[in-house]
Amino acid sequence: MFLVASARAQGIPTGGGTSQTARPDSVEDLGYIGYMANSPEGVVAGSGIWGKVVVEGNPLLWEPITIAISCAAGKTDLTTGAGADGKFAITRVNLPTAYTLDGDVRRQMEQHYVGCAVRAELAGYRSTTDTITEQVLRDKPFLQDINLTPQEDAPGTDISTVTGPPSPEAQKYFQKAHEEWSHRNSDGAKSNLEQVVKIDPKFAEAWYLLGRLQAPTDIKAATASLKQAQTADPRFVPPCVWLAVIAIQSRNWQEASEWASRALELDPAGTPRIWYENAVADYRLGKNEAARTSAEHVLAMDPEHNVKNAEDVLALTLVNKGDFSGALDHLRNSLTYVPQGPDAELIKRQIAFVEQKAGAVRK
Repeated sequence: MFLVASARAQGIPTGGGTSQTARPDSVEDLGYIGYMANSPEGVVAGSGIWGKVVVEGNPLLWEPITIAISCAAGKTDLTTGAGADGKFAITRVNLPTAYTLDGDVRRQMEQHYVGCAVRAELAGYRSTTDTITEQVLRDKPFLQDINLTPQEDAPGTDISTVTGPPSPEAQKYFQKAHEEWSHRNSDGAKSNLEQVVKIDPKFAEAWYLLGRLQAPTDIKAATASLKQAQTADPRFVPPCVWLAVIAIQSRNWQEASEWASRALELDPAGTPRIWYENAVADYRLGKNEAARTSAEHVLAMDPEHNVKNAEDVLALTLVNKGDFSGALDHLRNSLTYVPQGPDAELIKRQIAFVEQKAGAVRK
């Protein structure tokens, strides 16, 4: 029997753990990239490329903004994240071999990235692009600012503004929640967000973030908060995404499909996470071709396999089509980036099962 790999590996809430680990994807958790992006005066030409995203209106950012490097239309070659101040860094090439010397990084980037476009991805916003040039790599390792401006005709948005400017009191608690969250005090952030929604029950973003923080310990409360966020702002994409996540964890495939479909209505381009949720729900509902197409979207948008199990789902859809060779190719490839552990062991069992089926067909 085939199983989609664990919910925990996808960042899906599992109903356990402590609130100290219950945080939205953190703009503070960018590691070396975040550190270097905040220290441009210390960089050396050739060691990387630095840039900044500027969002019109300067909203308070809680989650990283995806930065995508594309060298051909319709294909993403690398992604990174912009932090709370909008700064980001590109410090490597997405290749199997890891290079550590500055000269190696520069040669790799010159070979693969000259002429490639850099843009930001945020539903409901239009992004400018900048092009990586030899001069950027060799002399001045800073891109022009990537500007995000609201797209008035967009069906949905990743940043809710439905309530307009919040009351000063609600804004005070919201900023305090952000401060607590950035210091990894999830209980403090949650407490302040609860005050925000009491003061302003239509503050969709506060409801959403509260739901994200509630999810690891109280799925019922999280679901209620996320639904409040979507009701307060029907164009707000993130609550739909996380309601689909929770539905997948609960094995409610129809509800997961409905929320993932709603997210795609609001954000037609989708994100790797949205397309993955759509693929899982469709696969479980017996919509094999739709699941295959969604899984292929994930792989095209997520070259670094941040969504770990999409290739696994794609392989399952190929098994259902009788394409055992294609399924084995994807399963074996997934072992090159899935960490050793339960998920990798599951994939190995799947490989053995598909090899057995393929052998039976050949006989």
